[in-house]
Amino acid sequence: MKVLRVLANPKPVEQSASLRIEQAFTAALKRKRPEAAFTTIDLYRDEIPLLDAKLLPAFFGAAPADKETERKRARQKEILDQFLAADLLVIATPMWNFNGPPMLKAFMDTILVAGKTFKYTATGPLGLVSGKKAVLCIASGGVYEGAMASLDTLAPMLKTQLGFIGITDVTELRAPGQGSGGEKAAASTAAAIAKAQEVAAAF
Repeated sequence: MKVLRVLANPKPVEQSASLRIEQAFTAALKRKRPEAAFTTIDLYRDEIPLLDAKLLPAFFGAAPADKETERKRARQKEILDQFLAADLLVIATPMWNFNGPPMLKAFMDTILVAGKTFKYTATGPLGLVSGKKAVLCIASGGVYEGAMASLDTLAPMLKTQLGFIGITDVTELRAPGQGSGGEKAAASTAAAIAKAQEVAAAF
């Protein structure tokens, strides 16, 4: 099994519920599957090129406008190759303003590539990476349930994007209510960590 860990929180682990959940999941998975190979992309420490006026045409197949654009395009391809090689994608992310951090969007832009992870057919788009699984480790300040559920656009966005390229086996590990602080936030994180360990043990 090859696992790609995508860390989308700039905070240190001890200050991030989403990273602690992911860390617990990964540790449990290593115990269950010691042969598994892990690769990590830290979106706030590793380079994730943003699509801009020069990179966007190259992303869609044009010749890079200059050496720097060529380098950025090569980096995008490196990230895509890491994703394509993985059997399991594990994303750790906070919810910011009802969605994910900007670097998470940049990562998703990098792996949604026509001809590589999806293609268009006469009957509509077709995902090309079916067979992979994904685990989403998400922490949020609020609790998005009931009437508040529609404000959560993070999980639906990720599940839509992943489903579009063929990944439909998606597990959510969530720690809501972090904004409450104190015992409530700690209990939410502990529950998510316990579930993470349970999920990893089933792999």
